[in-house]
Amino acid sequence: MRLFGTTTSPYVRRVRVTAAEAGVTLDLVNTATDDGQAALRAVSPIWKVPVAEVDGHVLFDSRTIIDYLTTTRGWGRLAPPRDRWLAANHLNAVDGALDSAITMFYLRREGIDVSGVPFGPRQHDRITAIFDWLDAEQRAGRFGAELGVAELSLACALDWMVFRDAYPVASLGGRLDGLRARLDAWASVAQTRPHA
Repeated sequence: MRLFGTTTSPYVRRVRVTAAEAGVTLDLVNTATDDGQAALRAVSPIWKVPVAEVDGHVLFDSRTIIDYLTTTRGWGRLAPPRDRWLAANHLNAVDGALDSAITMFYLRREGIDVSGVPFGPRQHDRITAIFDWLDAEQRAGRFGAELGVAELSLACALDWMVFRDAYPVASLGGRLDGLRARLDAWASVAQTRPHA
């Protein structure tokens, strides 16, 4: 499978881990370079990573790629969802927190002080509310008991937030650390952790 993306993207990382768990070999096209961006834009009109070329298909977005891999190659150690709709809500929540953090990260990188406008604190509070909800779901036994795509996505999001200093993950008081530690025991997760 040819995968377009970067080694630091949490969306690309979740695909890389899913592929490794399903036994799929990847050829990563690094989109952080000019050549990589040109290659991405040649296959995708949305210019967003990840994009995969697999089995004659061009697939946009991590969710579509993961759905394809788990449908055609199996789940590996990832747990298939017991309640598809609840798992989708968990994944939507993780993606909502991650999208807010990424938006604030890029604005800060462009030199915009997001703390000085209402948008910034609202996005921070949105992330906090999502993590509070996921922690409550975890304590109720509806999230994190098994390690599926939503749990993997949360671990990738939290690791990226620490790596990019995009959200004060330490402020969570370790509430989601057990889940992250269980996933860190997997070589596919440990080997894909973002680094400079």
